[in-house]
Amino acid sequence: MKRLVYLLVAFAILMLACNISTTATPPPSTEPPVVTEPPVVTEPPAETEPPIVTEPPVVTEPPVSQTNVTCNELSLFLDPGLASGYDCQTVPEAGEEFEVHPQYTELTLTGYVLADRFFTPHIDVFPVQRFSELVPDNVPARVDALQALVAGGPVGPGALPLLPIFNAAETFHAQYMVVPFGSGTGIRYLTLYAQYAAPVNNHDMFYSFQGLTADGQFWVSGILPASNPLLPDNADNPPGGQSWEEFSNNYAPYITDMTNQLNSQPADAYAPSLAALDALVSSILIQP
Repeated sequence: MKRLVYLLVAFAILMLACNISTTATPPPSTEPPVVTEPPVVTEPPAETEPPIVTEPPVVTEPPVSQTNVTCNELSLFLDPGLASGYDCQTVPEAGEEFEVHPQYTELTLTGYVLADRFFTPHIDVFPVQRFSELVPDNVPARVDALQALVAGGPVGPGALPLLPIFNAAETFHAQYMVVPFGSGTGIRYLTLYAQYAAPVNNHDMFYSFQGLTADGQFWVSGILPASNPLLPDNADNPPGGQSWEEFSNNYAPYITDMTNQLNSQPADAYAPSLAALDALVSSILIQP
């Protein structure tokens, strides 16, 4: 009887086991979770300073040069290295032959660095209107020519304007430049005046400054001896052992060659240096 009971209990257990779901809960995944990278936080771009816009430099008028010499209406700065002193005079009006000129101021440099030259170093101030009245066939044309040059006009093949009026002719001009001065604008150049086919030489060559005041009332003329080592001391003999006739017959190509040579020389190759002479004339003030 007990055995029958045991069999029934066993059968009941077996039937119960068949009715239980065989679906098992899957084990947790062993794959590592996908790790998503956090968004990269980029640094904001560094703020750059905007470029500094600089205003173009304002062109100002050059300061008025200091003066240490006054002669009537003329003032200027005289470098002691150029000349040790000066004489001032008022030249009276004259009206005979080549001495026709109005009353004018003349400043003569003493103790100049070059001695025993054809011209004494000096600066003259002429009243334009009166000079034109005295020499109407000559001076007005020179004034017009100088006005055209200081305005930037071209330099022609002829002689450059110069006052006073010489009883001789320009043989060449070199180292031409427009130079402003304290009261106006002028031109400067190296030249030599002669009555014949003269060799270019250190005795006769000079630095010429010819300028007009801005109001047109005064003509400023500077005649200052200058020299260069490539030139002979004087004009006693024609160059290269030529006769005077040979030299005169070939004067034009000679002058062209000498002009080119002088133009190629640096400013400090001259005595005095062209820079020193430019500084002198640039400092000129005319105060009537």
